[in-house]
Amino acid sequence: MTAPVDVLDLEKIEPRLRTKLIGRQHGGKNELWQTIDSTNTRAVELAAAGGVHGTLVLARQQTAGRGRLGRQWVSPSDSGIYASFLLRPEAESIQNLSTITLAVGVAVAKAVRTTAGIDIGLKWVNDLVVDGRKLGGILCEMPASKTGKALVIGIGINVRFHENELPDELKEKMTWLEKITGQPIDPNLVIAEIANELEIVYDELLRGQSEKVLADWRRRSITLGKRIIATSGERSTEGTAIDIASSGALIVDTGSERIELHAGEISIRNADGSYC
Repeated sequence: MTAPVDVLDLEKIEPRLRTKLIGRQHGGKNELWQTIDSTNTRAVELAAAGGVHGTLVLARQQTAGRGRLGRQWVSPSDSGIYASFLLRPEAESIQNLSTITLAVGVAVAKAVRTTAGIDIGLKWVNDLVVDGRKLGGILCEMPASKTGKALVIGIGINVRFHENELPDELKEKMTWLEKITGQPIDPNLVIAEIANELEIVYDELLRGQSEKVLADWRRRSITLGKRIIATSGERSTEGTAIDIASSGALIVDTGSERIELHAGEISIRNADGSYC
């Protein structure tokens, strides 16, 4: 007989929150959907409708999950954490999406270390990686809103998969928490701890402590010190990733100059000379 698996449940998440605002019901309402097109899309809708700071949108399945650069995020039922937070930034220090994305990566890495005992590597700008395979990703957006500034933070983490749920082209590129640990994982523990850590890094950014957040990111980076190829549109740049600027841009030494990359996608060179 197959043991029941833990699935996302707000009644199991909210009691584990140590936050003051994020995930709390201060005039708003967290949402859990059995199926939705995209939690980020829903959070953007809530922003336009006057949704309050800290609102959490969760789904057990997404039919049109979104990654960066318009890519689809594979989101089968009860296989992952599909979550979006709606925040209402007031300070000018919460304006740079690159820095915010890196900060969210730090929060997720700390939360997964606490709840699952896994050390996540952070790949610029938004990938969560374990042993060279993608565990999850982050998508931050600042939608236009007549109801005030809005920041939507989308987080996707693979918890459990059956191999037949994955497209062939992803089977060698993806991993998930239960595969790594060999143990059942309660996604409610993970997302609650992510909310707790997210409020910490968000408050650090509010206080102008972005350098502390970036230092935390550097310690977990799998990008810095590596040979990379960066692609943005039709432009390609090859060099060594040497640091992160205060803006969150990736500083790359091409051999002839140092440049800052503010957008695009990178591939990291493996020991055999291939890139991933």
